[in-house]
Amino acid sequence: MTDIGAKYSFELNTDILKLIAQEFEPVRVVSNFARAIQGKKGKEVEVIGKRIFEEYGTNWMKRTIQLSEEYPDRTYEVLKAAADETGMLVFPHVAQRFLEIAYLSSHELATLPIMENNNRNLIYRMVDCLIWSNMKEKCGEAIANLLPCRYACLAACQAVREDLDMDLVIEMNATMPKAGYCEFSLRRA
Repeated sequence: MTDIGAKYSFELNTDILKLIAQEFEPVRVVSNFARAIQGKKGKEVEVIGKRIFEEYGTNWMKRTIQLSEEYPDRTYEVLKAAADETGMLVFPHVAQRFLEIAYLSSHELATLPIMENNNRNLIYRMVDCLIWSNMKEKCGEAIANLLPCRYACLAACQAVREDLDMDLVIEMNATMPKAGYCEFSLRRA
């Protein structure tokens, strides 16, 4: 009997996690945002936040997807093969995988809380968001509670949708200031 574990690695390559963590440090994007909004108020803060965090979220997820292809592990290879063979599983499983890699590498999480995962919905929560907590510290609670950082998570979800070329509705269902967490859903249209 062959030890399959000796032949294949089912664990994520630690290089992918390190690269994303280095390139997309939450502290760095928050510092850039804090500098950009100095002396600004109201609508101007919103516009700047949307631009900075959308760019961050898009680049963060595109890089995650790129590195997932460059550093595949056996789990990803099996998942892709099953999806190719059956025409199923890409959603929600590949989408979830990209989201988990992005958040686990940059937010120092042990797991990404997945609230729902089925052929219609993928819903996840961010409870310990380093971007939001750093923004609260650097910019104050009032700015943090405006949630300009939501644009990063929404843009990341959009990048997943575009990569998978699927008709998905992306929504934010809950916010940190009101619920104590942010919740995002990707739903088949």
